Amino acid sequence: MRTPNYIYLVMYDITHDRTLQRVARLMEQQGYERVNYSVWYGLRNPSENLVLKEKLKTWLTAEVAKGSRMYFLPIKTKDMEKMRTYDGKPIEQMDYWLGRINTAFF
Repeated sequence: MRTPNYIYLVMYDITHDRTLQRVARLMEQQGYERVNYSVWYGLRNPSENLVLKEKLKTWLTAEVAKGSRMYFLPIKTKDMEKMRTYDGKPIEQMDYWLGRINTAFF
């Protein structure tokens, strides 16, 4: 499998619970994986994902979600590979994160 040039972090602070749940389901459906409660990563550029883009635009501009924020951060694969744990060790699941393998055991 070819290593992608970038991975994409998606971070958000969504003010409306139902919108938050919808966004989380959509992120999963579109192939992103949760890293933390409000942080996701994926191998596909969110800005080029038309389904994601259209639904997020509708949901996050709704009055009930006023004040919500969402950010996309592209990270070059070669920079991601430099990531280390707090004690300087390489990340065990890096090959999984970078799409080199399809299954990881934690």
